Amino acid sequence: MKQFILSLGGSMVNPEEIDTEFIDSFMEILKELNPERLGIVVGGGMTARKYVNSLKKYTNNNFFLDELGIRATRMNASILLGAMGLKQERIPENIVDALEILNRSNLVVMGGTVPGHTTDTVSMLLAESSGIKDVINITSVDGVYSDDPRKNKDAERYSKLTYDEAFNISLKSYSGAGSNQFLDSVSLLIGKRAALNIHVISGKNLENIEKCLSGKKYEGTLISQI
Repeated sequence: MKQFILSLGGSMVNPEEIDTEFIDSFMEILKELNPERLGIVVGGGMTARKYVNSLKKYTNNNFFLDELGIRATRMNASILLGAMGLKQERIPENIVDALEILNRSNLVVMGGTVPGHTTDTVSMLLAESSGIKDVINITSVDGVYSDDPRKNKDAERYSKLTYDEAFNISLKSYSGAGSNQFLDSVSLLIGKRAALNIHVISGKNLENIEKCLSGKKYEGTLISQI
C-alpha cells in the first residue's frame, strides 16, 4: 500500500493533552514506509471537545459549534506538520487547496473544512478527488462492532463489511450530537460512491498500524464494495 489517506482521530494526537510520544512513534512509521502519496486529515480531540462544550453554554447553534471544532482540528494538524519538519506552507481549508498541495508535493496535512463535514468525511473527499483508493481510519477503537463493546461484552468485531452493512450499523449507533459512531453516514456514502477501501484500526497498537500501512494482515475492519 504505497498511496493512502489517513484519517487520524484527534483522540490519538490529543487525548487529554498533546501526545508527542505517539506523534514521534507515528512519524517513525511513516518515515520507514515512505509512501508515494500521503494525505493526513486530523481530528479535533480533547481541544475540540473542551471548546465546543464550553460554547454550548451560550449557544446550541451547531454551525458555530462545528466552526469552533474545525479550528481545533487545524491546530492539531499544525502540531503534526511541525513533527514532519514544517515542509508544508499552510494548513489547507478546503479540498481544492489540499489537492493542489498533494499533487505538488505528494504529501498534505489538514484538518476540517466546513461545518457539517466531519474529518472522516473530509478524508473520503480527499481520497475521491486524488484518486487514492485506501483510507486508513485510525481511531480509539480496534474496528467496527455489532454493538458498543464498552457496554456489551458480547459485541462482535467484524473483519469485513460491505458499505451497506456498515451504513446500517452507523445509523443504528447514531443518537444525535456526540453519538459514538465509527464513521458518519455522509463519509460512508462518499466512500461507497468512490469505491474506496476503508480500514478501521486502533491507534493504540503501533505495530498493527505498521502492518496495515504495509499491506499486511492486520487487526481491524475492512469496509469495501465486496
